[in-house]
Amino acid sequence: PANFTFWYNHSHRQTSGETTVYENEDQWRGGLNYSWTPVYKAWEPFKNLKSKSKWLDILKRFGLNWLPQNVTFNTEMSRIYHELQSRDMESMEDSKLPLVFNEQFLWDRDFSLRWDLTKNLHANFHSATHAEIEEPYTPLDYNQTVNLTYQLPLNLMPVFDWLTSDATYQSTYTWVRGTALDDGTSLGNTITTNRTIKLNGALNMQKLYDHIPFLKKTNERFSKTQNRNLKPKDTRANRPGQRGAKDGKDSKDGKADSKKGGKDDDNKKDLPKNQKSFVKEVTLKGDTSVVVTHNKKTKRIKVTAKDSKGKSVPISYRKVDDNSIKIINKTDSTLRFKVTVTPKEPLDDKGWYKTAQCLARVLMMVRNVSFTYNNNFAMSIPGFMPNVGDIFGQRRGDILAPGLDFGFGLVDEGYLDKARENDWLLHNDSVATPATTNKTEDLQLRMTLEPVRDLKIDLNASRTMTTAKSIQYMYQGNPTTQSGTFSMTTISIKSAFEGTGDANNGYKSKTFETFCNSLGKFRERVESQYAGATYPVGTSLAGQTYNPENGSLNPYSADVMVPAFLDAYTSMSGHSLSIFPSLARLLPNWTIRYSGLSRLPWFADHFKSVNLSHAYKSVYAVGSYASYSTWQEYMNGLGFINDATTGNPVPSSMFNVSTVSINEAFSPLLGVDVTLQNNMTLKLEYKSTRVINLSMTSVQINETTSKDWVVGMGYKINNFDIARLFGGGSHRKVKSNKKSGDGDDMSESGSGRTPNKSNTGMSSFNHDLNLRFDLSYRDQANISRDIASMTSSASSGNTAFKFSFKADYTLSKLLTMTFYFDRQTNTPLLSASSYPTTTTDFGFSLKFSLTR
Repeated sequence: PANFTFWYNHSHRQTSGETTVYENEDQWRGGLNYSWTPVYKAWEPFKNLKSKSKWLDILKRFGLNWLPQNVTFNTEMSRIYHELQSRDMESMEDSKLPLVFNEQFLWDRDFSLRWDLTKNLHANFHSATHAEIEEPYTPLDYNQTVNLTYQLPLNLMPVFDWLTSDATYQSTYTWVRGTALDDGTSLGNTITTNRTIKLNGALNMQKLYDHIPFLKKTNERFSKTQNRNLKPKDTRANRPGQRGAKDGKDSKDGKADSKKGGKDDDNKKDLPKNQKSFVKEVTLKGDTSVVVTHNKKTKRIKVTAKDSKGKSVPISYRKVDDNSIKIINKTDSTLRFKVTVTPKEPLDDKGWYKTAQCLARVLMMVRNVSFTYNNNFAMSIPGFMPNVGDIFGQRRGDILAPGLDFGFGLVDEGYLDKARENDWLLHNDSVATPATTNKTEDLQLRMTLEPVRDLKIDLNASRTMTTAKSIQYMYQGNPTTQSGTFSMTTISIKSAFEGTGDANNGYKSKTFETFCNSLGKFRERVESQYAGATYPVGTSLAGQTYNPENGSLNPYSADVMVPAFLDAYTSMSGHSLSIFPSLARLLPNWTIRYSGLSRLPWFADHFKSVNLSHAYKSVYAVGSYASYSTWQEYMNGLGFINDATTGNPVPSSMFNVSTVSINEAFSPLLGVDVTLQNNMTLKLEYKSTRVINLSMTSVQINETTSKDWVVGMGYKINNFDIARLFGGGSHRKVKSNKKSGDGDDMSESGSGRTPNKSNTGMSSFNHDLNLRFDLSYRDQANISRDIASMTSSASSGNTAFKFSFKADYTLSKLLTMTFYFDRQTNTPLLSASSYPTTTTDFGFSLKFSLTR
């Protein structure tokens, strides 16, 4: 019973007045809530497996939840009745105005289910119905949400512990009641579905490398600190009158113990010269074995055996671990011998081994790889005739409407054909609201490289495409219009450093000339795809073979210029003629950081830190595109549109692309950020940006460039005495010879010695002075390049020089004073359009804060 909650309330309000005979309002509300959270143990059939093998971890951790985690159901009814009887203020007779009333009877209910079927598979379901009780009962809207999350358990297997991956599926289904005409004719309802598929994956390459012992040891070596080869001195061996225990000599006078002789002396003579060896006498009966513990902490050992006469004895052994071996007697006789275990020289001390490790570390430069993929699809259909049902929002009949596939987001544009076949759609020429679909695909790839220590390279690549369709399903053939956007990372560095030219050479650009000269070649390649094509039905040349004389391909169309533009300005392959490059042509951008200079001796003496940085980003984008209304397909995305002048069909793709662009940025091309030993910071950056816009409308390329030099310096003076600047007495701290607790520390002042406030219990505060100096220079230019005439001209631009200085002084915990000085000079590239300006801004400010 505790799982149920019931509630009910009723309110009544009655008023009257000079203009109102009476006004009554009644509200009734009632509801039921049910919530169940079962407590039980999951079914884990393999939990008690005794094997310690990691291969069985995936079975040991398997658990099936045979009941959901939570089930919730809510239902609520509300009824409102309102009536108003107004007085007739204009009539002298006892007449009554018509009674005004309003009533509403609503029923809301929702259901939620959360069920983690396994530890890696999580499911959530939610549905809600908002209804109105009329004659007859009518639902107003319905909403349903499903969320599934699954984490791939591959990382539980030892061989795949470097992989992590998860997937998410979300879907939403809504049904909204449509409007009806006065005669009761319904204009249909509106149904929408939305699904999102998200995939995440990460590859920890270092974990993969560590599966190989040699590579694991290499990673451990290079992950140690710079002082990993420094060892503490053996102070005990250097003490006067003492020697190390490894000498085997007396610690008092350095002489051997003369009292020991006989057998012990003979054994010492038999010991090898390498005193790191372990020696032990072994007696081994036939067909038996013995474990010998040598405690050398290495498997790189040399094992020899000799009999009492000093002759070598062949033995069979195997290494148990780093500290022991197992000797096996495979004969029938008893063997007596002296076994010697000598550790070999560590591989770390061998030059070839160090070289191999360095080479392996470079080959293991890929440290992490990750990806994210998002696929979103949404469909909205107006004019859907069936009403919503009670289970999963499905109307029962011969088949469920709109179908479980639509309710859970498993549909595409082909669903409209299914709906038309089942007569679910409104067919009315006066209502032409189209169905719409929206699709977004987004792929993000990331990779971290570390060729050497302190050098990190982050690579990232992305490709995003959105597509929106409007489908007139009420007409034959489903007339469709399409629009969208597109962007992907690329590399345009080959033309980044050629410069924009100047007025003396006509702002010459070699890349622009290459682009213009290649248009003829690309036009021929595009036209060759239409060889043997026939003009589509419905055109003025229907059925005839394509002839360029009747209407040739526009040389300045997007089909020609965009592929030529990508070939000239980017490093993409020039073989493709697609306006939207495929995933195979995706190129990465990068960020590089290096902080290893501060480890070098000279840099370590002068700098606390030295950081170098470089970043490059270039994105090719189609801002927006739309499909041609007159386009008819020939094959494989090729087709014809009607020429606006002649009316004849001309070759064209289905998309009308007006502009494409390349946004490139070195941010920075080179950045240096250092901190000196006195805590002064210095910063130097050179940044460069470029935006190239290709316009099919104006047949031009507009190139906007910006180059920035930035020099900055910062310094902080602790406990600065501002009184010195005005000739006042200076205060400086002096060292005290007294230890803590011996007495009050004293400080000197212009008037004598006074107790230090910090030691007398009085509060002290550091008056810090922060200084910041910045110098920047920016050169901007906008060049317009006409493709038809192959000429270029500057349209705008300027150079800006800026000097700024800022000083912050902390007067107290609550009060800060700031002095600033900024001066900027702008010089236009074209003097005819503007004139040079200089702006100077200086002053000081006081900031009082009550929150400190």
